[in-house]
Amino acid sequence: MSKVIQELEQRQMRKVPRFLPGDRVKVHFQVKEGKRKRTQIFEGIVLKRQGSGARETFTVRKTSFGVGVQRTFPVHSPKIERIDIEGRGEVKRSKLYYLRGRIGRKARVREQFDAGLEEEMGIYESELAKEQEEEDKDNKDNME
Repeated sequence: MSKVIQELEQRQMRKVPRFLPGDRVKVHFQVKEGKRKRTQIFEGIVLKRQGSGARETFTVRKTSFGVGVQRTFPVHSPKIERIDIEGRGEVKRSKLYYLRGRIGRKARVREQFDAGLEEEMGIYESELAKEQEEEDKDNKDNME
C-alpha cells in the first residue's frame, strides 16, 4: 500500500477501548432522522472483529423482543460517539457464530471478572475528555 493511503488512514484512526469477541458492549452512535441527529445505543455481545486499520469492523448481537438482531459497525467511524465495555466475556474463539443458533440462557457468554476493566475504562475516559477539550479549543479558535 502506498504511503499516501497509509497516511490518510492513520488520520482517520480514533482511540477506542480494547474489546474482544465475547465482550458485552454499548455502542453509542448517531442516527440522522430528517434534519435531526440523535444518539442511539445498541447493547449486545461482540460476535467478531475483522479487518485492520481504518477499515476494521465489529459485529454486535442482541436479542430484541425475542428476535436476534445483529449490527456491524466500523470501529473508527465518526458516527460512533463512544463504545462502553459493560463486561468481559470468557470465550476461546475469535468468531462466535455459534451464538446465532442459540436462544435464551444457552446464548449467554460466561463473564470474566477482570479487575483491570475499571482501570482501563478510566484511562480511556480521561483520554476522551482530553480529546474533547482539544476539539472544543480548536473550534473556539476557528470561530474567532
